[in-house]
Amino acid sequence: MSLARGPRSQTLRGSDDDLTMRTNRVVKNQIVFRIKDARKPASRARRPATLNRQSAAPADPGFHSRKPHRKSRTGCGNCKKRRVKCDETKPHCQKCESYGVSCDYAAGWPQSRESNLLLMLANRSASRAGPIDASVLSMSITDQGDRIKQVLQSASTCDADPEPLPSFTMDRAPFALQCFIDTVGFVASLSDSSRKVVKGDMLRLAFRTPYLMHAILGVACTSLYQFSAYDKSQKIAEAYHWQKAINLYKKEIQGPIGAHNMDGLMSTCMMMGVLSFSEKEYSPFDSWVFTSRPTDLNWLLVQGGLRFLIESVAPWLPQSIWFEFFMESDDENKTFDDHRPGPVGLHPELAELCEIDETTTEDDNPYHWPLRMLTPLLDTPMVREHFSKFSSFMGRLLPDYVSLLHRKDARACLILAFWMGKMCEEKWWIYPRMQAECTALCMFLEHNEDPRILKLLRYPASKCGYILRYEQQQPLLMSNLDFSELLL
Repeated sequence: MSLARGPRSQTLRGSDDDLTMRTNRVVKNQIVFRIKDARKPASRARRPATLNRQSAAPADPGFHSRKPHRKSRTGCGNCKKRRVKCDETKPHCQKCESYGVSCDYAAGWPQSRESNLLLMLANRSASRAGPIDASVLSMSITDQGDRIKQVLQSASTCDADPEPLPSFTMDRAPFALQCFIDTVGFVASLSDSSRKVVKGDMLRLAFRTPYLMHAILGVACTSLYQFSAYDKSQKIAEAYHWQKAINLYKKEIQGPIGAHNMDGLMSTCMMMGVLSFSEKEYSPFDSWVFTSRPTDLNWLLVQGGLRFLIESVAPWLPQSIWFEFFMESDDENKTFDDHRPGPVGLHPELAELCEIDETTTEDDNPYHWPLRMLTPLLDTPMVREHFSKFSSFMGRLLPDYVSLLHRKDARACLILAFWMGKMCEEKWWIYPRMQAECTALCMFLEHNEDPRILKLLRYPASKCGYILRYEQQQPLLMSNLDFSELLL
């Protein structure tokens, strides 16, 4: 039996010689492997074999010249950025179509770092898209551009001589829309319900409502202009979209208003309200309180347009995409929609200043209703779930009180300063304007001779960071008294 196994063992060794080391062996038809310990350095006896194997390696192949080929000299900018050969198909090359980016033939300008930033924002927005906005973000940038162009052109189909859409706005429209979607995700003041509407139903509505699409692109271009080294072309696109949005909105609002157009009109009105707070920097010296132009207060009065729309569509409001958001402006106890007469529940010192007694109503005293709205807000925490409660203050101001603001009435200005001071507690997107306007009101009211107003002015001044004049003089007076005591 042992003689019969010998040749078989030799055969196994020969067949496995390429797979095993020399030290491997066959024991009872089983191959026994000896594994080399990688922690131990290689023995000197094995080094010559390694050298022989290295020396036996084939030599480097010789240099071969590249085959002649035609370079893409007039390709689009995106293909050049990606370092791929453009097929130069116009108006959109096939490479960009398949890659899902907007071809920049029609733009006439090379893509800059700003364009790369916008593309990055678009990709980030698409990667974070939830199920609500997936129908919008699932489109490629090229598809978005075509659909944006289609909805904007539909606004001029009724005109006898429709104007062509300018290329400098349309080429950047997909990037602007993606930037808008991305920015919505970072707005700290938006509640969950409002964020859901803006990124979902409102965007879907914009693809069939020209004035709303213009307003959204206007907001996006305004934001991009501020954060793109003040690119003039971005400013031109911003002005174009806002002009179209306002003109189309005005034309639509002059017709019948109902369930068919209430969401488009209210969404556009909100976007125009955002424009009032769009400046990156504000100066207190540019405030309406230091000018004689009534139009300088329009940034506040434009917020009242939403109240008019809500009253006009009240029967259909439960069907609106914004209904849940509107319900957040009050609680189950109607705390923020209190129309009781008299001073009960009002800020006591402000109520005394405004001469409110037990018989006073909002019909005979213009300070009563804004003070009734303001008082519960002062004790409400500034969190995003309550943002609609704070912002609705602007839209519910009545004409009698607005007339007092135009006349720069001290008591009306003080109530407004209290609300602005409260809005300065959080650095939301409205903070720059609120802080500047509140500071301007403090600068204006600190010259008032009524000691009650000067005392109450401490609250808004402390919130906006303004040091009142008489508070600056008190430390100086005390230091002078201390110095005179030392001399004595």
